[in-house]
Amino acid sequence: MTGVSSRPAVTSTSRTLHGRSFPVWVSELAGHRKRLQDAWSDKTIHEAFRSPAGADVAASRGQCGVSSAWLVETLAFGSHHVRGLTYCYGDIFTVAGPELARHCWVEFWDGRDRLVIDVTGDQSKVLGLPEVLYDWHDELLTGRQIDYRPHTRLTPLQLKYDLVQPRLGILKENLRTKR
Repeated sequence: MTGVSSRPAVTSTSRTLHGRSFPVWVSELAGHRKRLQDAWSDKTIHEAFRSPAGADVAASRGQCGVSSAWLVETLAFGSHHVRGLTYCYGDIFTVAGPELARHCWVEFWDGRDRLVIDVTGDQSKVLGLPEVLYDWHDELLTGRQIDYRPHTRLTPLQLKYDLVQPRLGILKENLRTKR
């Protein structure tokens, strides 16, 4: 993994799952999702995922890129200074094949495995994921038979040049005005 630290940035943990510890900042993910959801607007949705008014779609539809970009910035440049984060763009597969195409999420490399962090996992009704999912990639494969396959991984610095930036600016402004 180019550009990714092989050392975990945070050693204290908030909980364990499958006998493995998570970084302490995972306890903040549900709160981040709530703040993000309150700040989403038509201007932060990726244009390819806009739906007609009244359509039966998850509130997070089309918000995965901007939300994941915000989370990477918040964790990398905020109070936690987390290293080993990447912004990922790709597809989610199940044993049946591709299930959610053109999706964005965050990964944290702990030196052994990827921690998948998806704050818009509820976009696909078929997958049945919670609003906020975080688990080790190998556990998702064996336990849920879900494979997050990135086409692109961007470090926090590379993300500053990504096409998501204009929508991220709008999201940040929405977050500032909703405090």
